[in-house]
Amino acid sequence: MERTRSYSSGFWVLLLVTTLAAPVLSEAGVGLFNARLKQIVTSSTLKWANLKNEAMENYVIGAITESGEPIYLCRTRHEGDMLIGQLRPDYNSCAVSGTKSYTIFEVMENIENASLIIWTPWYKFNSKPSGAVAVDSSLDTTFVGRIKANIGYSHNIGRINYESTVGELISFDEENNELVENNGEILIEVEPVSYKLDNVELDLHTQHVRQSDPQVFEERLLRNDDDVAATVTTEIEYKFNYTLSWGHGHGIAIGLNTTIEMSDGTQFPQIEWANPYKEEKKELYTLQIFLEPGTACNVSFRGNTTDRDVQYTAKLTTYYKDNNARSRHIRGERIENTVEVEAVYGEIYYMSNNTLVPTTTTTTTTTTTTTTTTTVLPPLPPSVEKNDIGMIMDSNSILEDSSEDMVKGPPEKEDINRSVVGGLGSHPNSGFKIRVTSIALLIPFALLL
Repeated sequence: MERTRSYSSGFWVLLLVTTLAAPVLSEAGVGLFNARLKQIVTSSTLKWANLKNEAMENYVIGAITESGEPIYLCRTRHEGDMLIGQLRPDYNSCAVSGTKSYTIFEVMENIENASLIIWTPWYKFNSKPSGAVAVDSSLDTTFVGRIKANIGYSHNIGRINYESTVGELISFDEENNELVENNGEILIEVEPVSYKLDNVELDLHTQHVRQSDPQVFEERLLRNDDDVAATVTTEIEYKFNYTLSWGHGHGIAIGLNTTIEMSDGTQFPQIEWANPYKEEKKELYTLQIFLEPGTACNVSFRGNTTDRDVQYTAKLTTYYKDNNARSRHIRGERIENTVEVEAVYGEIYYMSNNTLVPTTTTTTTTTTTTTTTTTVLPPLPPSVEKNDIGMIMDSNSILEDSSEDMVKGPPEKEDINRSVVGGLGSHPNSGFKIRVTSIALLIPFALLL
């Protein structure tokens, strides 16, 4: 039971994956018939794409409804064959016949509106024209066609099938009636003859530079054998391979002659688009240094390979036969491979004894003086101990009690502050108690007498 349940789960997972993947078709370039090569080639500016609302302005229109809404060219597979169809308003399905339409389909997209496509008259005995748009790139017998409608839509979109040298146009009208015609129009992409890239501006904020380790190309000795000081000069010739590429771009045919001009008027050699410009350059580098008589200097001439890529914006003009031209703005990437060189000068020395020529160095020293004023405070008076205060108070009490001949006044009010600060074991009021006791003993004797 577990094995059966496992197989069943695997089947449903496979079915779910297939269902989710089915509505999306892979995008592919549109096939064009090349009369000179007698075969189908791939367009660089047209492609079959999945429907996207944000790209609808680039979709190729095959007809117009009575209300002015566009009907786009679409294709889908029907009974094993790839057929051209009509993507009518509501744009949910591709109708390939009067009775059949599919929700899984592709729409013909003109990449960045870079392609010049036209509808040209066609007759069944006409040979296959160069640039004719094929429905299926694997077949050179079926092409996109249309015929003017009598009512309803402006045109009825269909396919032109060639059997040997004679063709026929198969389409259907608004009422889904199938039509077979001997004439009509065939869709052709006009082949450009050249490009011009001008008003080129580099976005230096996007520049990336990669360099290899420096490599010494040559060593030179500069010397002054004269009796007076002089500037010694010489030149070094060096060679390197220079490469410059302007990228591929979108909707630009590879290999067409392209002229390039910067926004400041600088012009570059003509290239074949998407093929890098290559050149073996030969240049001179000047070495010079001021030397005193009898001195010399060793110089190392070195360089490193440098790769530099940077984004750019430009106006691309596409030229066609009969001097027709179309322009649009593009953004691309320029990649440059070159060699950057430099001269490294050694220290100057005397040729007579190979000692270095002294150099004079001036050093400036700044000294800062700080004056500090110190104020001497007078010494603090010695502090009085608590025990000493108590002793002084006790001595006063003794002197007061021993004075017999002194007339004593009434007892003074107790000094709270003084009693608080009395020494340990002192009794400030003891003298007062003794005097009271003596007076009390003398009173009885006086009464007896």
